[in-house]
Amino acid sequence: MRDNFNAELKELNSELVEMGKMCVDAIHRDVDALADEKQGDIEEIKKVSENIAKKQQEIEDLCYSLIIKEQPVAGDLRMIHTASNVIIDMQRIGVNAYDVAEIIPYVADSQLKTQVPILMMADAASYMVSKSVESLVNRDSDQARKIIAYDDEVDDLFDEVKASVIEAIRGDKKKDASPGIDIMMIAKYFERMGDHSESIARHVLHLLNQ
Repeated sequence: MRDNFNAELKELNSELVEMGKMCVDAIHRDVDALADEKQGDIEEIKKVSENIAKKQQEIEDLCYSLIIKEQPVAGDLRMIHTASNVIIDMQRIGVNAYDVAEIIPYVADSQLKTQVPILMMADAASYMVSKSVESLVNRDSDQARKIIAYDDEVDDLFDEVKASVIEAIRGDKKKDASPGIDIMMIAKYFERMGDHSESIARHVLHLLNQ
């Protein structure tokens, strides 16, 4: 019985890693779409986001099965409960990635997207997602703390984007301010991805009682 439970718990870890990779893929596709503004890229991001939602459901079903069929002990139950919380954050990251994709066509002709650290924010969000999931699978409290601290860098980058956009709008009041606002929204979604990654890391610390 325990061997079967251990096998399913290992499967749970693998599924969490896979969902994390899907989130990172969605962010990378955002970056590509920002560079090329291809509608096909945006449609692909929508599909990835939908697949992330499906993966969430699959993992929820697996967690339910582990609880009902295997009757885990307290420590394992905490892990299953943590996984159930983490996949909510990852699903929201997938939604945020699609939110970014929907805005991209509106900044296609804006020079601001090359003048502000949007791509740096995307890279930072991607890093935080992958490392926060790793910290859960590896039960690594040190890495979880690093992710929590790293979120400050993402917040600082958002402040840079905001300041740059405000300066650009003030510098040429005849220009349409809409692209600048759209770029700030994209930056805000990347910031939220960082927040969700921080949340995952905090779930890890809670799991480890730290």
